[in-house]
Amino acid sequence: MAGDCYSANGRWMIGKRHFQLVHGVGILPRDGKPFGHCWIEKGELVLDFSNGNTIKISKKRYYELGEIPVKPYKLYKYTPEQVSINVLKHKHWGPWDLKPPR
Repeated sequence: MAGDCYSANGRWMIGKRHFQLVHGVGILPRDGKPFGHCWIEKGELVLDFSNGNTIKISKKRYYELGEIPVKPYKLYKYTPEQVSINVLKHKHWGPWDLKPPR
């Protein structure tokens, strides 16, 4: 089952300030395997609106739960302006620079 993290969190970012959209890889708890994911950060706060959720949690805890970052994958962070530019350029919500395992 594919989630909507890229589109849900990307759409939320449009017109916002002081937030970053993050594309990275986490470990999926149900099977223990790495997967591409997207979330929003502001300082030490993480927001995630994927799959109809409204998650607001500390960055430290979110990274612990997702075992983020997963080696050898790096995190890609985008400003709201960069999100808009990438959506127009690539004609999709992402990932743009990340090559996730699934």
